[in-house]
Amino acid sequence: MLKREINFAFTNYFFMFYFALLSFVQNFLSCLLGGEKCLCCSKRTLRIPLCRKCLLELSNFKFIKTCSRCGRQLISEIGLCSVCRENSALQSLDGVCSLYDYQLWKKSLLFAWKMENKRNLSVYFAWLFYRKLRSLEDELGVSLPVVPVPPRAGKIRERGWDQIDDLCYYLSKGWGVRILPLLERVSRTQQKKLDRNQRVESIGTSYRLRKEKALRRIIPKVPDCLVLADDVLTTGSTLESCARELKALGVKKVFSITLFIVD
Repeated sequence: MLKREINFAFTNYFFMFYFALLSFVQNFLSCLLGGEKCLCCSKRTLRIPLCRKCLLELSNFKFIKTCSRCGRQLISEIGLCSVCRENSALQSLDGVCSLYDYQLWKKSLLFAWKMENKRNLSVYFAWLFYRKLRSLEDELGVSLPVVPVPPRAGKIRERGWDQIDDLCYYLSKGWGVRILPLLERVSRTQQKKLDRNQRVESIGTSYRLRKEKALRRIIPKVPDCLVLADDVLTTGSTLESCARELKALGVKKVFSITLFIVD
């Protein structure tokens, strides 16, 4: 046990040094090339499109009343929002946490990360995700492994990377979070090309558990609680599909953390 803790500490310090060195090199190169522009206030920045002030603002979570099922902000409702009362796709999740509303400059920030391939944002999103994960762990009193929502087949081959894969890499290497890649995606259709009804109809057909041999290698024993990681919650169909598969595997409680939520 002591040897394992020493190895973990050494690995953790190694990656802290690695991140610091990488950050210095990236900042230096970015400075030579003219830097970036803050997506919020338009000030000149270094290697990420956020100035220090706006980054601090982003890291200050505001605790507001949210829907107990989907995590959307409640205005006049109590307990459940109007969307979940009428037709909620989220039935298998035991809790949903989203950090920010998907609007204004935060929407531009996500677009820069996903579509403009600004991968230097991955470590900052991982840091924000980790803070929320630790808060949830403290609330529940348990350690929570993270299950990434897998990309569609061929995405990494086409674009060279996947944002959730990047996020989980930094969670694992930088903060020692246990990452469990238990799922695989079946559908090749991009979710953004589907309307709400089509997304809801896709529940149960878009994702599945990995083959039994792979599952036994990843998790000899099924955890009681897990957290799903994704970037945006829109209708909830993706998280619902994944949660159903995990519940079928024997997981008792499935929570989710997403960076953004579409109201």
